[in-house]
Amino acid sequence: MRTRHMSTVTHLALLCLGLASLAVAQTPDASAPSPIQERRLTLEQKSPDAAPAGIPRGYAVVIGVSTYPNLDASRQLKYAESDARAVYRSLISKEAGAFPAENVHMLLGAQATLANITFELETWLPGQATESDRVVVYFAGHGFVERGRAYFAPYDVEPGRLGATGYSMTTMGDVMARRVKARWKVLLADACHSAKINAETTSEALDQQFSSLPQNFLTLTSTTEREASHEDAALSTGFGLFTYFLTQAFVGTADNDPCDGRITADELIEYVRANVRRYAKDRGLSQTPTPRGDYDPDMLLGVSSTCMNRDSSVAPPLVGTAVVEVNLDEVDLYIDDRLIGRLSKDKPLRVPGLSVGPHEFRAVRSGYEPDVKTILIAPGQDVAVTLRIRYARTIRRSALDLGAQGERILSSLRSSMNPANILPIARKQSEADLLRARALFEQALAEEPAYSVAAYHLGEVNQLLGDYPASLKALRRAIDSDRGYVEARTQYAAVLTETGDTEQAIRELTEALRLEPDNDDLHAMMARAFFDRGSWKQAIDESDTAIALNESNAMAQLWRADALRQLGAVEKDASLRTAYFVQAREGFRSFLNLTNFESSRISLLAFHFIGHGIGSRRHADREEAYKGLRTAGYSGLCITEARVGHLQRARDYCERALRYDEDNAITRFLLANVNRDLYNSFGSCAYLIAAARQYARMVDLNPDLQESKNAKNYLEQITALAPKAGCLL
Repeated sequence: MRTRHMSTVTHLALLCLGLASLAVAQTPDASAPSPIQERRLTLEQKSPDAAPAGIPRGYAVVIGVSTYPNLDASRQLKYAESDARAVYRSLISKEAGAFPAENVHMLLGAQATLANITFELETWLPGQATESDRVVVYFAGHGFVERGRAYFAPYDVEPGRLGATGYSMTTMGDVMARRVKARWKVLLADACHSAKINAETTSEALDQQFSSLPQNFLTLTSTTEREASHEDAALSTGFGLFTYFLTQAFVGTADNDPCDGRITADELIEYVRANVRRYAKDRGLSQTPTPRGDYDPDMLLGVSSTCMNRDSSVAPPLVGTAVVEVNLDEVDLYIDDRLIGRLSKDKPLRVPGLSVGPHEFRAVRSGYEPDVKTILIAPGQDVAVTLRIRYARTIRRSALDLGAQGERILSSLRSSMNPANILPIARKQSEADLLRARALFEQALAEEPAYSVAAYHLGEVNQLLGDYPASLKALRRAIDSDRGYVEARTQYAAVLTETGDTEQAIRELTEALRLEPDNDDLHAMMARAFFDRGSWKQAIDESDTAIALNESNAMAQLWRADALRQLGAVEKDASLRTAYFVQAREGFRSFLNLTNFESSRISLLAFHFIGHGIGSRRHADREEAYKGLRTAGYSGLCITEARVGHLQRARDYCERALRYDEDNAITRFLLANVNRDLYNSFGSCAYLIAAARQYARMVDLNPDLQESKNAKNYLEQITALAPKAGCLL
């Protein structure tokens, strides 16, 4: 695993171009400005509600629970949570389910409480899906029966109170059948495990309960009557049989009748049934996935790039199995550029369900040259694949020297942002240095095309220069040269996010987290991507994970605070709304403490404040980076203090924000609104005059903003009101 050398705030620059993060959501409704006498001001746009009817979208809730705190060791599961992650990856993959990532909510382990499951299934999902949509609910964990009623087992299920602490299967059926208004609905359940919770829970009893669910949606369970659902540590990296072949079906292997790029319900069911039965039978077991319900056999469940250009009259592809062995530990296996998992030399990996034909197998370990082989998979056969990593990766001395010179330039630029000496570098000189660094990295790559570190730094330099296509190309090159280069993957996702492709950024980050699940920078960057998608709760969850791993992650603190602020803006309950704003306020304070260049802590972080989009999209400017961070934090405090009724504090924070960026139109607008509300509260002409000046300045700075329409309206009201109030403008 590559040693991490980037600070937890390396990517902060991607977060706040001036007030980019705040301006998106703090604006009032420009179509209906409130009168000047009205104190209340809405600073946020509302979070997106259900999608407009008629536009087909996909929504999913994915639940996985392996470890139950209230069950004994014999009843714990091994792979339910990793199975759920695999389904999540399949659903959001553009080559499989193609669901927007923000539309797939995942509850794993301790997150999968009864309360959270209830909210996602009974509030969020019915509130989003419309008649033209497709909906998937996946559950991996225990199921049980008590007094003739079946339940899914949440994380906090209690054996002595099963009826009160389980999620009712009847309720699930009602939600899917009546409350979720989607054209295509699928329930995928892997809940019939052999480790039963109580005596009444038998495979027959659970099967009967599944059979009694409403018939107007597809239910696909992992077993049939009298069977248990099995897990196998030797199946790829460890899977439940049902989920493994389900994910193989989603990535395209099921697309065979016809082979046309569309994975239909019938294709998925037939593939999963046949392969699970065969795999189980070969091991002396019995397991048959079972479909139920009156569903459309042509229901679209996924897409497959494999068959999009294939003649559908050709016979459908068969499948075979690869048995992969490697000669070193900690080797990452990719098949057809898809990460399968990590291997060890003493444990061959079985990968069944591969379509017949040639596949590229790539063994990767940082510091070594990869071993790449193209292997022909035969129908119904086990094909041995031996991958040998033998050669340490070496880079020519001349290329290393060129890369080192380029890195010294970057290091010099970074260190110029010293907390003891915050002086801006001349912008022209800064850009000239970056151009010199770029030339050095390009020369290094000309000598050593696989020099991943040089490609990574070239991506950084191009990003700082505002050449985003070149930045993405260089970072992709770094990843292709070293698939385990998590820093390059993180930066690649960061540039994708900065350029607006947050959907692909989330996919990239999801894959990177498979390599380093405890990387707080990855979770923080994921929070930012979800924030940009308008998924406040998912942004908070990812931020919480990052902060739990590293409480000094300033990026996570910022996005958590801003997401909480967004939730407060749409919360109808007054006490909850205030609680959201109070939490957001504390988050902004934490963020400001972490980005205070006068503190000792930031001295360790300042090395990495090198633009990345802060302050200017055309130039790297250390002073602008610092200003952008402070403006974002103080503006966030201005907003949250105003929303909890502390107008004087809000005014002070907005004024502090303007000290760092006096030409920020949104901050001017915020300050004008606060002064307006202070006038409404105290009637002082000073506040009214201040509001008028800020509105006028805001319009001068950017008359085309949506907020400028409100500002002009407020100015007209103030102009008419001032003489009556005895105020001289």
